[in-house]
Amino acid sequence: MKAVYLFLLTSILFCSCRSTRSMRMELLKMRSNLFYEMTTPEYLGPKEQTLYLDFIDYSNINYYTDIKKKGAYFIPLIVFNLEVNKFRTSLGEGSLTQTYREFLTEALLAECNSSRTFTLIDNQKGEAADSVYHLLVKVVQNETSGQVILQNCAILWFGGEFIEGGSNKSGDAHTNLAITIQVKKGNKCLFEKTYSQQYTHSAPSRGHLDSVGANEDCLNTMTASLSYATKCMVENISQELDLLLDSFN
Repeated sequence: MKAVYLFLLTSILFCSCRSTRSMRMELLKMRSNLFYEMTTPEYLGPKEQTLYLDFIDYSNINYYTDIKKKGAYFIPLIVFNLEVNKFRTSLGEGSLTQTYREFLTEALLAECNSSRTFTLIDNQKGEAADSVYHLLVKVVQNETSGQVILQNCAILWFGGEFIEGGSNKSGDAHTNLAITIQVKKGNKCLFEKTYSQQYTHSAPSRGHLDSVGANEDCLNTMTASLSYATKCMVENISQELDLLLDSFN
């Protein structure tokens, strides 16, 4: 019986000692890809207008992916013990294989060039004249959060031995994204609007024996959430720019 109580005490101490530091170190070693899936074919016919996309110099996203303990509980029983640790993660640009600014630039160019009204040209070097139409983009908010749940159980088996097992998994990811655009010609602002987008991406249902797999799933779920949120927003921007530039004809 003393062995059982010793095991319970050890498990409680282990539960409280599962710090965010080891979880953070695992996440910082990982990288994930943002992706953009085109659903509108590029229009190759003649277009009346040309718009120049100026350099986007602000991603408004933290550099490091962070993780904080959200809660924990431990259920000690004589023949069964359950330990659960919950963590909240926030996506950082350092965990991406490219900067968000680069991804957003590529997404805008791809989506807007499916327009029948205008051609969008990358002007990140600032060589376009002031007399042409310029598109200025600023990322106002860029926050994506996720979850990791570590669950470990132990069952008292014959002979007084405990059999341990784990089922660690990620939770859903949520993105809050806001982008302001301006269309300018010379010193005159012809259009300005802030677009906001919220998106939630479901986590895979699979579990892992270690925390590494759960952290990897969490990171991929967060990047998927940011990717789809960006797609929704860029589609809205492209459609509105199409109507706006058509009105300039």
